Amino acid sequence: MNDGKLVKLLKQKPSKGLTCAIEIYGPLVKTIVTRVLGYENQQDIEECISDVFVELWKSIDKFDSNKGILKNYIISIARFRSINMYNRKIIKVELLPFEDNDLQLDLDLDKEISKNINKEIIKEAIYSLPHPDKEIFIRRYYLFESVKEIATYLNLKNKAVENKLYRCKEKLKTELLNKGIIL
Repeated sequence: MNDGKLVKLLKQKPSKGLTCAIEIYGPLVKTIVTRVLGYENQQDIEECISDVFVELWKSIDKFDSNKGILKNYIISIARFRSINMYNRKIIKVELLPFEDNDLQLDLDLDKEISKNINKEIIKEAIYSLPHPDKEIFIRRYYLFESVKEIATYLNLKNKAVENKLYRCKEKLKTELLNKGIIL
């Protein structure tokens, strides 16, 4: 089933559309969610996968096929949802009762500003990579795709993808050091 038919089905017959979307993209979503949340809690993984498809159903009107393919749209929802769930889990673990915390706040504004500047420098460095290298880097380290998946998608050999990733990391390392980021 192509993207257009699936989007139409999600809009007109949501239950059938969701069933088809889960059949087609369920394994991909599970892989992304599991890579972010870890393998420990299957209940959290299943809950997050459900949230991804509910979000897909709610936001299908926002999907624009001119801007990208449905698969990437679903990947972004899965990544966003799983990272949010991961962050909520971390906060629950790290929160202490009010008495134990003693309100010892130590906010270092310089560190926060430096962190934001570093993020921008890293983002610029990644986007300055040439076309296939940039896509390979983003797919591997932001979308958590395996080397094999990237190689298949880009019609490259696994070793070529590994070499490009290595060269990208070296190039980024050099560029970041030149711009003052100490690794």
